[in-house]
Amino acid sequence: MTGAEGTRREAELTYRELSASHVGEILPLARYAHSVRPSEAGAVTEWLTESLEAGKRLFGVYNGAQDMPAACWLLHPYTMRLRESLVSMGGVGLVCSRPDQRGQGNVRFMMTRAIETMRKAGQAVSVLYPFHVGFYRKYGWESFTAWMRYEIPPGILAVPGSDPAVVTQDLPFPDEKARIFYNDYARSHYNFALRDDVHWRARLRLWGDEQIARGVVKAERQGQVVGLMGYTLTHKHGADSPVLNISLFAASDERAKHALLAYLKRQSHQVTKIELHLPVDELLWPYLNDYASTIKLQQLAMIRVVDLHLLEGLKIAAPDTILSFEVEDVQAPWNAGTWTLAVQDRVLHVERGGTPVLRSGIGPLSSVLSGFTNVGEMLACGKMTALPGYHGEDLPKETTLLVDFF
Repeated sequence: MTGAEGTRREAELTYRELSASHVGEILPLARYAHSVRPSEAGAVTEWLTESLEAGKRLFGVYNGAQDMPAACWLLHPYTMRLRESLVSMGGVGLVCSRPDQRGQGNVRFMMTRAIETMRKAGQAVSVLYPFHVGFYRKYGWESFTAWMRYEIPPGILAVPGSDPAVVTQDLPFPDEKARIFYNDYARSHYNFALRDDVHWRARLRLWGDEQIARGVVKAERQGQVVGLMGYTLTHKHGADSPVLNISLFAASDERAKHALLAYLKRQSHQVTKIELHLPVDELLWPYLNDYASTIKLQQLAMIRVVDLHLLEGLKIAAPDTILSFEVEDVQAPWNAGTWTLAVQDRVLHVERGGTPVLRSGIGPLSSVLSGFTNVGEMLACGKMTALPGYHGEDLPKETTLLVDFF
């Protein structure tokens, strides 16, 4: 599609916010784009309806006078930890389009409007889980998080003598003390997002007939929660035994970690494989008395700065640093131009202007600001360009991880 054709095509498109009454129109797009099984259609309809009632927002793109959407997406409002601060984040989910209208600019038009929507909502950054990294890089998102996926038989866990004062309990839904523990943990660890009851219900919803159970394991010491683990038990058709998938592993100290691992070891009478997803800086090998069946680094989410101004005051554990960028951002022109980013007393200050010493697209800059990468790495791979006056200034990397999916 040429530039002129694209402009003419976009003139025929409209972008609208939808309501729960449009769920029936959206479901066919979602079923095709996300391979929703017929057995899951009811759960998807219920989840989407409840999501809209709980404050999530649905948007669609319409082509001319057509009364069926050509594409749609769902905005998940989150409060997420970024560096040392909590920020408003827009989660981009349920991106889908009609198969007979793909390649015609509908999604490009929609993603540009999506960024504008999140800016109006005051969301400083946006996160999504890509079906294809290169596709979303075109719109300014860049890699943000990763985790280590371990596949192990529970019997190889070698846990030190457990503390009898730490008691573990399986819960189908976290009780009040567990929910408070999780949010306190989220405020100080990785890129966890705060969860309310709506988020917890979404995380613990069963999808399809292969998911047997979902819940949490709470570790408690003297009436205080010291650990929390989220799990899904699945049994795929034709498999000999179920698999226990652990996507949340939060322990306040080593004794709490030992208690959670001991709980997993005790599952060996029922399951022969555990899929354990951990931050890349969480050590597991000292607790294994044999090699894991699989150890794999998996990249997960991508991030994009929605509005650089909204990062003013972000707390960063970094020495005083000044970096001036010439920023390229086609989808969000308010970000384009020269910016000076200065860390002073561990606080980021964002101002327009200055003499740029680096040139960057919004995607690589977003990844650097998140801590997933740094300027040095982006220069080495050619995603940033050093200009006269650059002398090696940088921001530190840190371990990033978001365990909410949308």
